[in-house]
Parts: sequence; C-alpha cells; structure tokens
Amino acid sequence: MTPSVRMEDVFHTGIVATDLEAACAEITALTGAAWTPVEAREMPLRGPDGPLRPTMRFTYTLTGPNRLEVLEAIPGTVWEAPAAGTMGPLAAHHVGIWCDDVAGASRRLAAAGSPLLVTYDGEGTDPVGFAYHRLQSGLLVELVDRSRRDGFERWFAGGPFPIGVPA
Repeated sequence: MTPSVRMEDVFHTGIVATDLEAACAEITALTGAAWTPVEAREMPLRGPDGPLRPTMRFTYTLTGPNRLEVLEAIPGTVWEAPAAGTMGPLAAHHVGIWCDDVAGASRRLAAAGSPLLVTYDGEGTDPVGFAYHRLQSGLLVELVDRSRRDGFERWFAGGPFPIGVPA
C-alpha cells in the first residue's frame, strides 16, 4: 500500500485511562509533563452503526513534538477502558497523524482492510476533521485534518480549545 501519511506527521500518542486525573498525575511524576486544561465536551460523531454523542474528557501534554493525549474511557465506544490484565487501567490506544486529505486517506485505509471506526458526524458520508481506523495489525490510527493544526498549536500555547469541524 502506498503511504497515505508520513512518519514525520505523527504528532500524538493517545492513551485511554479509567481515571484521567490519576493517569496525568502519574505521567507528570515520571516525566514532569505539563498539561492543557482538561476538555469535557459532547462530540457529534458517527460510527459504523450510526450517530453517537459521547461526552469526552481529554487533555494533551503541552510539549511535543510527539505529545501524549489522555482520554477518559467511554464504555461502548472506540475509547473503551483497557482490558483487565497486564495493561492495567491505562494503555496506549492510538497514534494521531496530521493528514492533508482525511477523506481520501480514510477511503484508502478502508479499501486496504482497515475499517473506519469513528469520525465527526458531518454532512455527507466522507470522514471529516478526523477518522479513526483499526489497522489489520490491531493498531488504531487517528487521521487528523492538518487544517486544524494551527488551532491545536494555539491551544497548546494556552489559547482556547479549537472547537468546530473544518469545512
């Protein structure tokens, strides 16, 4: 398969935690990481079974280039709590990648056997803003529209969270 994205476009590693604040505190104690304010917002999303509106809680480390994103587990979604056992209540979940053409890259991934799991619930059927896919290996990737990068960088620098879906 021809690469849809480039390694240098990887910008975050997503972590799902059953206790967001405890996970961040543990990572901070280990690394000295500082965090964006925790965002809590209802997200208009669409998955294979139709629309969903989870309330998501998440934060990112302030420094990069590869940041950590910690998301609070949401039962019944792609952000399900890590399985009990060796992984504990915190587990690496996905890799976030800036992408110039989310819809095109998403179609290529789906055609190659890596199904679309969730995207913004926008007009039409193409993914918009971001798209989660499960690779055949099991790895989750989040394609994130590169047009959102400046808004995220402003947020990382202390500005407001970049609300909205790109057109």
